[in-house]
Order: sequence, then C-alpha cells, then structure tokens
Amino acid sequence: MISAQEALKTVLNSAQDFGIEEIPFLKSVGSILKEEIFADRDFPPFNRVSMDGIVIDYTSFKNGQRAFKIEGIQAAGSEQITLLDTKNCIEVMTGAVLPNNANTVIRYEDVTIENGIATITIDTINKGQNIHTKGKDGKSGALLIQKNTIISAAEIGVLATVGKSVVKVAKQPKVMIVSTGDELVGVAETPLAHQIRRSNVFTLVSLLERLHIPSETAHITDDKPILKSKIATYLKEYDVLLFSGAVSKGKYDFLPEVFEELGLEKRFHKVAQRPGKPFWFGYSAAST
Repeated sequence: MISAQEALKTVLNSAQDFGIEEIPFLKSVGSILKEEIFADRDFPPFNRVSMDGIVIDYTSFKNGQRAFKIEGIQAAGSEQITLLDTKNCIEVMTGAVLPNNANTVIRYEDVTIENGIATITIDTINKGQNIHTKGKDGKSGALLIQKNTIISAAEIGVLATVGKSVVKVAKQPKVMIVSTGDELVGVAETPLAHQIRRSNVFTLVSLLERLHIPSETAHITDDKPILKSKIATYLKEYDVLLFSGAVSKGKYDFLPEVFEELGLEKRFHKVAQRPGKPFWFGYSAAST
C-alpha cells in the first residue's frame, strides 16, 4: 500500500505526450499552445486616434490659435487623409488613422463646433495626446504568446489579431470512462429495489470537461469474459481508460485479473486513503 501523495506522484510521472493537433482558434480555449505566436505587423499598425474629436498641428495651438476651420473628417477604416492647412483641423473618429500633418487630438468634450469652426475650450493640451502610436503594443515579429501557454480568452484575442485562424495545440487523449456492476442502471431508468443509477462516470465526465478533455462512457456487467473482451477492444481504441468499481476484494471484482491477463503493468493497487483504498493504476507496455 502506498500513500495518496506517492500515488499522485506515480500517476503524474506516467504522463504521456499524445502529440500535436491543429484546431480552429475559437475551439482552443483551455488547450496548451504548442507554437510561439509572433506579431505579423506592428500593433497598432498605424498611428491610431484614440478619442472622437478634432486633430490639429500642435504648433498652431502653441502659437495661441484656438479656433480652427474644419477641413474634413477622418473616419475609422478610411484611408489616411492630409491636413492641407496646418491652421485648420480635421474631425477624427476613434480607431481612425492619424491624418498627415497633424499630431494632437482634442476630444469633442473640449471643443465647440459652430458654422464649420471648432474652438478649443480648454487652456492646456499636450502634443501627441489621445494618439495610440504605431507599434506601441508590439513591433512586427515580436513574441506575443509563449509556447506551452494555456489558452484563455486573452490569448484568443491575440490569435485573432494576428490572423491565426488555426492553431497548434497539445492533442488531448481519447478517453473512455467505464462503469461496471449489475446493480447499475441508466440515469433515465427507474431502478428496482436492489439497483441504483449510474452516477460516478458522469462526475468524471464533468471533471474532464473542466479540463477541456472530451470523453465517452460505457457500462459493462459483472461478467469476466465480457469484461475482458470489451476492455481488450477499448485498449486499442482509446488512450486512457477510467473505471468506476470492480477493483476491490469482491467475488465479482474482476478488473485486476482482467488487467493482468491483458498484459497491463500494475503500478499500484491500494492507496492509504478513505474512501478509495482499492485504487488500481497501471498501463500497457505499448504505451510506455
């Protein structure tokens, strides 16, 4: 018999690499990234207006000018325009590219507009204010996400930003969760007086889902030949088998015998814990 700590260490030391797969980035939350993600361009890729308002050449304000004729509008998503007269201004929208010959954005809250003239109503502004400068968040080629990062909502945003529609992640194991016992019936069934509904397997399914690991379930009755036949098939089709029950000392607890007959290598069978002292863990020689 081993301690729970030793059992956990044994299981963790038996971890396997199931390879790498490519999946759509939107389905990668919770997965382990298996490539480095780099900026494919500067971010932002241009000097970006960060406030709705007007943009001017700061020198004009510094020289005492407060009223500016509006030359045009620079909308978000439109091609860059040019301030033709540095004594004028251009209306700009959040997210727009900064017009040529202009370098300072004053928000609408700090101006009044009448008859095509924008008048600044505050006494102090700073050159370059309200502009998100090109490359401030990251330069082209910069490492944005390290390999082996667990992908969260934040990483999804970065993947979308760099156009990474398909991403390489650690491949999850193919898991089968098996319940055993003639006393078990399905969740939707009405059990007889001597029966109970299956429940442990669905607890395990839910725990794996929290780790973004899909699984399937099956039930096998307490019949050794049937157990052996089905488990032999599952060993060929799945990476991990989880069993609920049938590893204790009961006359119908056939799993330890079946595992031995199928050539599985036992690492431990009893753990110093309550409940759960009968706890079998092992693997096939082919998987090591």
